[in-house]
Amino acid sequence: MLSILVHLNSIRSAVPAAVMLGVAPQYFTGIIGWRTVSIIFPERWFRAVDDRIWASYQRVVEFFFETVTGTEIILYGDTDALKKKENVIYLCNHQSTMDWIVADMVAIRAGCLGRCRFILKDGLKYFPLFGWYFHLHGGIYVKRGRNFDESNKQRILGQLNNFNKKKLPIWMVVYPEGTRFKPSQPSLLIASQEFATKQGLPVLQEVLTPRYKATYLMVQGLKGHAEAVYDITIAYTSDFVKMPDGSLFRETAPSMGDFLSGKCKQVHIHLRRIPLDGIPEDEEGFQRWLHGVFEVKDKMMQDFYSADPSKQGRLHGAGQRSQLSLMSTLPYFLFTCALIVPVLGTSQGRQFFWKTWVFGSIGCALWMKFVTR
Repeated sequence: MLSILVHLNSIRSAVPAAVMLGVAPQYFTGIIGWRTVSIIFPERWFRAVDDRIWASYQRVVEFFFETVTGTEIILYGDTDALKKKENVIYLCNHQSTMDWIVADMVAIRAGCLGRCRFILKDGLKYFPLFGWYFHLHGGIYVKRGRNFDESNKQRILGQLNNFNKKKLPIWMVVYPEGTRFKPSQPSLLIASQEFATKQGLPVLQEVLTPRYKATYLMVQGLKGHAEAVYDITIAYTSDFVKMPDGSLFRETAPSMGDFLSGKCKQVHIHLRRIPLDGIPEDEEGFQRWLHGVFEVKDKMMQDFYSADPSKQGRLHGAGQRSQLSLMSTLPYFLFTCALIVPVLGTSQGRQFFWKTWVFGSIGCALWMKFVTR
């Protein structure tokens, strides 16, 4: 009986993965066709349809990660900002692959799901099919550390200026920590604290010291187009272990598989809206401003795991439970199933499926290597 339960639990994450990957060639072919046809039209026409395609696929993701799991979403802070439907830079702490899904959870509540475009590690541009599409959708690949040179900066600013000039809708999602905070790897936090000390900045405990360069370019490049920074802080609730002093033991945040397997009971999301025109223009001032933003996050996370019952297990301010309606995701899941069945149910469809994955992935990797900047 135990082995059966373990097997069924693994299926809970395998089925969503199969559906989301099983429909990728169909979406990929559709976007290739639309990109080809739309060359003769203004770019905003392409973007309008592309944003809807992106949003449709992400609603399928939301169906599994929110509708099916039943995980409780609790919002704090400037939640009225989600009614504005404005262009923003979405800035967040980074703990897990789930953080990308949480961006969807926030954007869908703002009616801006199709606008999400991500700042990504450069190596992800070779991810089969998706790496190319992230770029086409407006994602920006960033080389980190010593590789963040002048040519890298100019490439990023060029992409941002394209959104500015053409007034294209945008939610630019960036994770300034650059890597995930992992309690199981204390060396990451130690290195982060040493870096802060060298820079003369306060040492943080529950988040990593933010690397400011890519975020600085986002703010500079989108001024006059984006209205605000949405400062997002995420905390995940699972079956916590209490320490002898009453505080909560912070485990590694749930992965996507953990989340789909029901290991996360609640997602706490704090939103602080910061107008873009109030952010320092100079680079040094911006670094200290961004570090100050993460000091606020650090305090929130320390309170979340603290022994104080009035602060423990919640972020700052009054929390509001937020639940998506079934009809906001179910129709997109059913449409996806309708795309999968004829493809995998026929020999011609199966050939199309594997050939698209194999040859499409090779073509996308070559394109990202030799054609894109």
